[in-house]
Amino acid sequence: MKELDFNPYKSKDEFRKNYELHDLAEKHGKNLLVQWGIIFQEFGQDLRYKKLWEKGEDKPDLILTIHNKKILLDWKGKHSSKWILNKRAFESYKKWSNELSLNVIIAFFVFDKANNLIKRKFAVIEQHSCIESAQKQWDKNRTVEFSEELPDFTKANLLSIVYK
Repeated sequence: MKELDFNPYKSKDEFRKNYELHDLAEKHGKNLLVQWGIIFQEFGQDLRYKKLWEKGEDKPDLILTIHNKKILLDWKGKHSSKWILNKRAFESYKKWSNELSLNVIIAFFVFDKANNLIKRKFAVIEQHSCIESAQKQWDKNRTVEFSEELPDFTKANLLSIVYK
């Protein structure tokens, strides 16, 4: 087996800790989708326990079916109202959007320090304006930041995307 010659910026525990907010966002988000009567199925595979995966394999979490129309959706849990997304994931989501001719929604769920949900917003890849962040994040990842006010993550706002 080949030995890799690099030191990761995140330990295994730091990497998996990043998923705690994702899991909270997913729990709240799926609960809302069920309440709203929106059908969904898993699309992306949870890779957090995989030893190593290739860059660019990011897939949105779900396929939503709303009135026989499909949309891809990815959950993002945050502690701040900064609407940023890993650039690698952003590029991959654009690829999926183009390949499948589907919109990709990024659902941002913001939690306070006690992990209470305080805000829900969403962005549509290639519809909401974004810019590349000037600096890399603490984990050395490049990010993009949505630069306009994002709509609330509500059933009515989701439906408006379907019927655009």
